[in-house]
Amino acid sequence: MKFAVFVLFVCVGAAPAQQMADPNFDATVSHPAYRATHPHVAIDQAHDNFHTKDELFKPFADLLRNDGYNVVANTAKFTSGSLEGIDVLVISNAVGKLENDNNNSTPAFTKPECDAVYEWVRRGGSLFLIADHAPMGDAATPLAERFGLKLGNGFVFDTNPDNFDDKDPTELVFSEHNHLLGRDPITRGRNDAERLHKLVAFTGESVTIPRGAMVILQLSPTAGEVPTRNAVQPLYDEDAIKAKASLEAAAKKWPIAGRAMAIAFTLGRGHVVVSGEAGMMTAQVFKEKDKDGRETFVGKTGMSVPGNDDKQYVLNVLHWLSGVLK
Repeated sequence: MKFAVFVLFVCVGAAPAQQMADPNFDATVSHPAYRATHPHVAIDQAHDNFHTKDELFKPFADLLRNDGYNVVANTAKFTSGSLEGIDVLVISNAVGKLENDNNNSTPAFTKPECDAVYEWVRRGGSLFLIADHAPMGDAATPLAERFGLKLGNGFVFDTNPDNFDDKDPTELVFSEHNHLLGRDPITRGRNDAERLHKLVAFTGESVTIPRGAMVILQLSPTAGEVPTRNAVQPLYDEDAIKAKASLEAAAKKWPIAGRAMAIAFTLGRGHVVVSGEAGMMTAQVFKEKDKDGRETFVGKTGMSVPGNDDKQYVLNVLHWLSGVLK
């Protein structure tokens, strides 16, 4: 998610930056996948989701519309009836009741809802489940476990500079260069122009890898996952030596070798993609007010950041979920 670590839940400083969808995001699609038919994509908004269709996930929704999808908001709790007619269900950062200084959350989904989604996928539906760093993992745990997964519900970082960007150990890089980017239909795309070379994630959690799943974003042996926001802060110490020592100590204490940040698998006639990071799926900017009340843009994350293939990644994921990619 990036910045949510310090803005949404920590709010360090007197005037934390305001997170918003990038109004200048280029959502054009050169070669739309759908021109005659328009698969129905529903973005969940029934579970106190941090990301919604017309707010922080607007760049995501706009991009899919331009690719030919019919994009709507889901405002109903999940039942077999409410899921009828949906081709792809997108759930991003559902939240329950926050606890433990916002490090944890109660479940966002009931058992009947989890069963309904599971059976809907098994019969041919496609699910894109996105659950960011803590406390999002706790909130999504019942649904993830229904599909045989475990979420880390922490803050993933890496100690190897080859595996993170912009001197930020939680801004993870998955590329052909560091061999952490999978080789599968999603990363290959429909042609060479859609092939993914470098993806950047902006602070997320880990996901276990069920048997037979495709690993899209592989976490490295040098990665770790701290469990709380307080444990994240030493990783950003202004003293580079102290920061490096904190990173290495945290990696030994909370190792996550063998986990991923994004996976994909089939279930019955359906498809599932699970991502432990949400910021890369949208485009966000951050505004900050100075002491005189003037607003300035202080940063951006996701598809708007130059030098990554995150925009094409979103399209490729939806193409696989909707059957364009096999």
